[in-house]
Amino acid sequence: MADLISLNELKQITGYKTAPAVEQCLVKNGVRFLYGRHGIYTTIDAINAAMGISKDTTQPTEPEINIL
Repeated sequence: MADLISLNELKQITGYKTAPAVEQCLVKNGVRFLYGRHGIYTTIDAINAAMGISKDTTQPTEPEINIL
């Protein structure tokens, strides 16, 4: 299971003090989140996806160089 990040943690991370401000920040940055009983929450994977960081752990391969 992905690590969850609570509203309180999101407030600390973003520096915003209210839930609507945190939500606006997440939307602006393309971070997907859900609403729960205790407010919004997201995951590390959702933040990484918004930043273009893949969960894929395979090593990149060297590009092929074709010499004519």
